[in-house]
Amino acid sequence: MKKLSLALVGLGLCAPLALAQNPAVLNWTGGTEYTVYYGASTGDVIGWDFVPNQTIYATHLGYYTDPNHAGLEGPHQVGIWDTQTQQLLASAVIDRNDPITGLFHYKPISSLMLQQGKTYTIGGLDTEADNDWYVSGATTLNMAPEVTWTLSRYPTAGSLGFTFPALTSTGRGRFGPNFMFVPEPATIALLAFGLVLRRR
Repeated sequence: MKKLSLALVGLGLCAPLALAQNPAVLNWTGGTEYTVYYGASTGDVIGWDFVPNQTIYATHLGYYTDPNHAGLEGPHQVGIWDTQTQQLLASAVIDRNDPITGLFHYKPISSLMLQQGKTYTIGGLDTEADNDWYVSGATTLNMAPEVTWTLSRYPTAGSLGFTFPALTSTGRGRFGPNFMFVPEPATIALLAFGLVLRRR
């Protein structure tokens, strides 16, 4: 029993590290690239709504590094909101010095619990000056199985700055912002327990 407990502790400690690099949006095909929604110098927040299929913890916020242009040129503030209340839950500024995983630069944040079945909005600030791009209208979309994309988001008017993007559309996008996550600790513990039992 002592060996089992020690094994669970070891697996429980390792699992978050192994799963930390788990992007919500993995990749897509097709779509059109845009630099800014309204063309406002003070910036527009674009993004998308999602629903976790199980409780997860966001660990990083990210922004698209466009391989078709010069990569990420300017900094972008990215945030996650509670969609129903429009309360900002976490934010970070991502720039080209942040590490790249897949198609996005990512910056770590304090672990943020995202509840199963609840709707959240992720958005990123674009300005005319940053000369960066996002993708809308993707033909296909490949998401992590723990997360379901639901709607695209954009603001009610230009020049609102970093505020909740209140309007929606159904085209697959707007993939500027992204996040990485790990499963909730209880899920990790159950997975570790199953691995130990199979090894006995």
